[in-house]
Amino acid sequence: MAKSKDKKNKTNTGNPISRFFTGVATEIKRIRWPKFSELVADTGRVLAFCVLFAIFFVLCDLVISNFLIMIGVGR
Repeated sequence: MAKSKDKKNKTNTGNPISRFFTGVATEIKRIRWPKFSELVADTGRVLAFCVLFAIFFVLCDLVISNFLIMIGVGR
């Protein structure tokens, strides 16, 4: 019984810096990296989304600026 109380947790032993980098390496091994085809598809979706938002904001700017010109506030 005395032996179980004296045991130390092995994850808390050693240099804190080496424990940190060991933990980082362990977490990197757990990452599920995307396949190239998934990466290309996701990149295409992000770029399409950005283009659609850019078009949306340009149209909003044109509508608002034309409205301000119509009521005499704009140039």
